[in-house]
Amino acid sequence: MAPTDLSRLRLPGACREALAGQRSERIDGHTVAIAADWWNSEIAAAHLPGAPVTGPGVTRLSRGDLFADAAGLDAGSEEELLRFLWRVLAWGSGMRPRLNRRRVRSVADDPSSAVAALRRALRAAREEPAQAYEALRPAGRNAIAYLGPAFSTKVLYFAGSGAPDHPCLILDSRVAATLRNTCAWDSLGDGGWPTGTYLRYCALLGRWAHEESSRLGRRVRTDEIEHWLFRP
Repeated sequence: MAPTDLSRLRLPGACREALAGQRSERIDGHTVAIAADWWNSEIAAAHLPGAPVTGPGVTRLSRGDLFADAAGLDAGSEEELLRFLWRVLAWGSGMRPRLNRRRVRSVADDPSSAVAALRRALRAAREEPAQAYEALRPAGRNAIAYLGPAFSTKVLYFAGSGAPDHPCLILDSRVAATLRNTCAWDSLGDGGWPTGTYLRYCALLGRWAHEESSRLGRRVRTDEIEHWLFRP
């Protein structure tokens, strides 16, 4: 299938209506219930650092929590980097373990390589989305087993600490489904996206955010659109 001409795609009206609300409520306050005890148990069983994933009695994480985690993290210790990874995975998975046991055990098989890939990705994420994406998806494979685009792009997104100009965004199957079915990106697959596709996605949301900023008279950020695409 020929690549879809993204210049012809328009933001759905329902998303434009949703952008009238305050960003902080929809984005920073986007909170997910997590299986904190499961994570702490699995991390301990793998003899890895980074637990506990939350403080005592805390069973929910927000985007704002993860933004705070990422500040200065590219120079952090192995423990800090892995705790950030566990928390991103916990937020992205909610109460469903999914493939997380395999992800944890993959890191345990070679912690130094996993931490090195994370550090490279975090350092590149604020300015070089292609380089950041490829740090976790070298040659179209996962640098950390079972950490594919849906979760690696969450790592890249949160690496920006919520900065307005952060160039990396979350791209997962739910976002992709809305882009295909509602926004008419016909050539977008449902996973395993190459670097070029990820860059086209970030650029498309950048254009839409610029257009909506002009319409609303306030700065619309790209993650506001990503959030709507995830849950239209």
